[in-house]
Amino acid sequence: MSSSTTLIFDSSKILDSSIHSEDDPDMDYTISTVKRRSSRQTTSLAGASGTPTAIIDWKSDTFAISGSTRKVEQLRTKRGTFSSSRYWSWYDQEEYRVKYAAEMEYTWSIYGYDGTVLATFTNIQRFFNNNSMPVLHMSPSINNEFERQFLILILLYSETKRMESLKERPFSMVADFTGRGR
Repeated sequence: MSSSTTLIFDSSKILDSSIHSEDDPDMDYTISTVKRRSSRQTTSLAGASGTPTAIIDWKSDTFAISGSTRKVEQLRTKRGTFSSSRYWSWYDQEEYRVKYAAEMEYTWSIYGYDGTVLATFTNIQRFFNNNSMPVLHMSPSINNEFERQFLILILLYSETKRMESLKERPFSMVADFTGRGR
């Protein structure tokens, strides 16, 4: 993905972090999560104005962007029995293929309908070394704020669910973190 915009998280806790663009201050975001009794309620994405414009409601399993709300089950589909890709679409807009690859430096990739990489997200968690800060790369073709927010929510949701599944499978987590599961 050449000449992409790089967004760097200021914390390894992706659901409570700020994201800063190296190139475009209009693409700075704050992510905050409301919890009750150690259970996530909502995660909000706020732009430069500080007003949340995109929300993941973990309890109702919905995304809300600019006042429009959809259930995750309406947004995400899987094709084929053995496919690790997920397909996301907001209404009849462009469909995105989302795939995680541990062998590619633990990176999530979002592909457009034509196969071009639109965004990548890398979040490396290590047991014995310092974690590197998560990094998000966005293609310059993503110039619509609604689309940008949707892609960020997809990546936050996907990575959070992946990390939850690792907690449920501790042996695979060790293989994933040490690189022996490749």
